[in-house]
Amino acid sequence: MIVPSMPHRAIFDALSADREKLQIKASTLMPKMVKEFKKERKFPAWKWAEYTHQKSQNKFLIIYYVPSADQVENPRVSWVAFMEEAKQRVVVQWGCWPYRRFGSMDVYMVRAINLFCPHFFQRYRERVWNNSDMSYNDLLCRYFSRNQTATPVKLTEEIQRNYKKYGEYSYSFDQAEGVCFVNHGLVGDELTIGTPDDNAIFVTLYYTILTRAMLKEVQKNAIDKGGEEYALNHFKHLFEDAMSDAIFRQLNIRDNKTIKPQMDMPQMISMEECEQIGYHTEEKIFNNIKKKLNERHQSTTGLPYFDQLSINLTQTDESLQDFSPEAYAEILSIMHEEYRGLDELEQHCLFIYLYTSDKDENEIVDSMFWHFEEKMGEISISILPTKKDWPS
Repeated sequence: MIVPSMPHRAIFDALSADREKLQIKASTLMPKMVKEFKKERKFPAWKWAEYTHQKSQNKFLIIYYVPSADQVENPRVSWVAFMEEAKQRVVVQWGCWPYRRFGSMDVYMVRAINLFCPHFFQRYRERVWNNSDMSYNDLLCRYFSRNQTATPVKLTEEIQRNYKKYGEYSYSFDQAEGVCFVNHGLVGDELTIGTPDDNAIFVTLYYTILTRAMLKEVQKNAIDKGGEEYALNHFKHLFEDAMSDAIFRQLNIRDNKTIKPQMDMPQMISMEECEQIGYHTEEKIFNNIKKKLNERHQSTTGLPYFDQLSINLTQTDESLQDFSPEAYAEILSIMHEEYRGLDELEQHCLFIYLYTSDKDENEIVDSMFWHFEEKMGEISISILPTKKDWPS
């Protein structure tokens, strides 16, 4: 059984050794979870199951997450482990992070482990969920499904005046529900990465979380600036790698169901041109969604269905997911269809434009949906009369 006194590498190896049985257990429980999700009337929805590995006695929480009603047949599955410390549970998340040395095209997957102290989830319950009385496991389900990506920003005095108490490798991780203060670094010999003697592991210790509403303007500005710099550098490297591999010359652009000859493939393009293609691709998807919604639904107000939906949404304080789960699920479904219909060049440029952490359909669609909700707000404002047009 894993214990806090073990080296981080030993904890990672022990949990990785349990992965096969953990996957079998998660798959065995899947039909039961799908059946339960079909009874739900409000989404997103979560289910969970605790599991103890028979041989190692390591304890796990298996998390099942369904973001919308049209995905009940395919819940997203993840898991975390529990480790006892002073009669309290430390939550452990493990996996791998990509690593590339400067100037090298070789990418290696490096072990990674995240440790969440009990205090972290006390603050998460208090600050994000207003001291909700939901169970501890329900709380974990929400955190790990709603905060799957993070933008690392090195702590400075502008972000946290006493940041030095967090140590040399102190960071803020900007996530969907707030900003986490962490200690993050590589443990082991960096030079062994990619060799048979690889002993390196990324370790992140999560201390606390603040909602953005709790931050002062100077803190928000410093975090946003640091996040923009990180994203620009990160995607600049991704783009340069793509260019070096001549990825655009190898894309399977299809025309009339035949593959164009390589001589007709797009030439090398700049980062700015790539972002422009991504921008116009997103606009094309949004226009197709509006067209399909208006064709499928009749409005009784004289306005197109999509325009009326946008107005109704902006007159509430809710997200579309809470205000109209049916519309949310339909739009999400159309967005997935539109994304799958793109050619590879459009998909790649959309990935670069959106700054998602991975070229993954779910991540890209989730990111586009945030933009889509913003677009609905802009449309609503343009339709509603301004104050000077109100009757006196």
